[in-house]
Amino acid sequence: MSISTGDIVHHGPTGEDWVVRYVKGDKLAWCGWPPGEADLADCTLIRKATGDEQARLLGRLDATPGAEGAA
Repeated sequence: MSISTGDIVHHGPTGEDWVVRYVKGDKLAWCGWPPGEADLADCTLIRKATGDEQARLLGRLDATPGAEGAA
């Protein structure tokens, strides 16, 4: 199952759980501060976002300055 916006992942190197902002190629960006990207290979899917959850997050990201690449 592929990882996409709104999903919750576990990032192995940091031990943190993140909400996914976007996936581009082999990189994943998380929601939150500071913004950044990690290797997709270092992330394990914990929970897949529902269609409604993904749509709500995309709507919030679209309304956020600097949200380019969110989809």
